[in-house]
Amino acid sequence: MNYRAALTDRTIPILTLLLLYFPLSLVGLIFHEEGHGLLALTQGGTFTGIIITREGSYAFANSYLVSIGGWIGEYVLLIIVLALSWILKPRGFLARSVVAMLVLLESIDQPGYIASLQGDSAATLQVLEATGIGHGTSVAILESTALVLFLVAAYVSWRVFRQYFSQSFPWITRRKASLAAISFVAAGEVFILVANFYAVILSPVVQIAIFAAILVGLSLVAIPPAPPDLAARRDGRPSIPTVVFVALLFVEVQLVFLFVLPITIPFP
Repeated sequence: MNYRAALTDRTIPILTLLLLYFPLSLVGLIFHEEGHGLLALTQGGTFTGIIITREGSYAFANSYLVSIGGWIGEYVLLIIVLALSWILKPRGFLARSVVAMLVLLESIDQPGYIASLQGDSAATLQVLEATGIGHGTSVAILESTALVLFLVAAYVSWRVFRQYFSQSFPWITRRKASLAAISFVAAGEVFILVANFYAVILSPVVQIAIFAAILVGLSLVAIPPAPPDLAARRDGRPSIPTVVFVALLFVEVQLVFLFVLPITIPFP
């Protein structure tokens, strides 16, 4: 195996994609909390701001249906990303990676959170029960909703990543791109779903292990090597400035998490 070619053609692009997970998860988090607040305001409630801590994030908001506002906020972000992607058709590696990762995060995370019956989901369960719906029926409504949204999310994410892998690794066939997309989306689904049910997966050691497994599995197994005679087609990989920018962004987010949080963002 030509390890240098494997590194530059496959490992570095996949690594760059994975490093975007942490910065972009903060974008979704802000939309989630702002969704709580804006829904509260539309219902005549109160919203004074949000706070982001290492243990989680919270909106200083209050209204009858405030618990579902976070999901609405993240689905709004998902719709915006899909619409802009369809209109602008980004060609650069960084733009395509941001779109793909945001689609995965914003589509898969919500069904997992709903199905967990924790946090906002538990509060929504109480709202359903307060209307006179029985506990069992309320649980069934939430779990059924989560299942439908999860299946839709899996399909949409697969379509997005199939195109993403085809553009990022131009030498692979459509079938290989489809299989790589299935592998990556499935791994993302497992990670996000387990994270919603078991806090242990948030351990840095576990996250690093999963990160490494996905990196190796995708870059050295799911994505085939480029044929030596097709060097000119290796045009989907990121430039050096792009890799450096994403790496620095990742480091900055980690430093903020370790040394700056908690952060309070007031709502004007």
